[in-house]
Amino acid sequence: MSALQNMLVTVVIIMFFLGVIISYYAMLYAQTRANIINNGELNAVKAANQIDRHLSTGADAIKLTGYTLDNMIRDDRSQAEIQAYLEDQSFATAIVLAAQSNGIYGYINGEYLDGVGWVPDSDYVATERPWYVEAIARSGKVVVIDPYIDAQTGSMIITFAKTLCDAKSVVAIDISMEELQALTEEIASTGSTDMEIVLDHSYQVISHSDMGELGKNYLREEGTFGHAVVEALRQQGPEENYFSMRYGSDTYIVYAMSIENDWVCLSVTNATTAFDQLRIPLVLTIVVSAVIIAILLVIMIRSNRKEALAEEMKQLADQQTEYAYNDQLTGLKNRRAYAEIVARLAKALPKGCRVVMFDVNRLKQINDTLGHKAGDELIRAAADCIHACFEGVEDVFRLGGDEFCVITTAAEDKAKACLEALEARAAAFKGEFIDGFTISYGMASDAEAPDIEGIVKEADRRMYDYKRSFYSRAGNDRRQSR
Repeated sequence: MSALQNMLVTVVIIMFFLGVIISYYAMLYAQTRANIINNGELNAVKAANQIDRHLSTGADAIKLTGYTLDNMIRDDRSQAEIQAYLEDQSFATAIVLAAQSNGIYGYINGEYLDGVGWVPDSDYVATERPWYVEAIARSGKVVVIDPYIDAQTGSMIITFAKTLCDAKSVVAIDISMEELQALTEEIASTGSTDMEIVLDHSYQVISHSDMGELGKNYLREEGTFGHAVVEALRQQGPEENYFSMRYGSDTYIVYAMSIENDWVCLSVTNATTAFDQLRIPLVLTIVVSAVIIAILLVIMIRSNRKEALAEEMKQLADQQTEYAYNDQLTGLKNRRAYAEIVARLAKALPKGCRVVMFDVNRLKQINDTLGHKAGDELIRAAADCIHACFEGVEDVFRLGGDEFCVITTAAEDKAKACLEALEARAAAFKGEFIDGFTISYGMASDAEAPDIEGIVKEADRRMYDYKRSFYSRAGNDRRQSR
């Protein structure tokens, strides 16, 4: 009987340590994956912002030129005067764009005019060119023509075009993507990601950390890495910003960032080496655990400290559980806890289930102007205010960054009262760096959606509507003020 008891205790201890080892490995794996995703996000956002600025510069140039040309057409100015203006504007634009433009040109008053004096071949028909056809099709709007590779320079070119006031004339400008190409190469060369890619709406490569990939259409290829990335991208839902994929024997993690004109920035990281390196601490942990098990067995047999050992193991498990499910900055439950609760609610949704999604306003502006200590204070303040105003609700989560969530079965009037109290409490907050702040939120319940996924999506949509309304009233660009 004694031998049987010792064997059972030994089995229990071994199983426990195996669980600890597996949990520890899973935690390291998740943390490594999260770090890769975060790096990918930073790079994708950086590239996206650069592209947005690049596109905005071209669009602004063509709008300004179009406005002046409209006035010249209305004033019945001569073609010579219009040609002179195009030449002056081409020179000025070249300075602003650091010589990345081939000048401004157009089909005006029935004649092709070029700001840098280029004379087309005799078979060149301006009204049949894509820049003219697409501009006419979308009269009054600045259109971006599908990029192409310039035959002379080998660089990627995009064209901006706009119809003029007579609805027959069109002005356009070509802008080189060399600056963006250099950016993608620079980001990839830092080592934080292995590959940076920018694709247009047809999955053609606009810029790539490997210049040899420029101009390829990954959707039309077969069996290539680019095609595999595009196929995996197309299978992702609209709310998913990153995904994992296998190609050959390697594992890749890709972060996708949508930008203007239905383009997308992709930060690609080969995670194979990083995941393989986790095996070293796993083996060491197994060895150390084996030694600990042997020592504990000796202590257990000789001193009969079974209860003390069980208590120590329980405390270790509790600490690991708390670390795995609690957000370290705010003390709230984290995204992992949120995902598990949502999974349970997907199987059995309680009556009156209500979800409130939150997003703190102006966090990026606070970080940029006052520093990340102020940003951390803002996040903690938001967490404290939400937790205090939804007193008694256990399911309060920080989903990441400045995003929070509350899941409750409280009645609608009580939930609204909590939100009103939250607005007042946030406005009255005084901290070391921040005096008062605001939070965008959206609320939905099972009366508006049949399942927890639908409730979350509706609450999230309303929160973003609230946030857009907030920045619209404030007169700020959300991307700059988030």
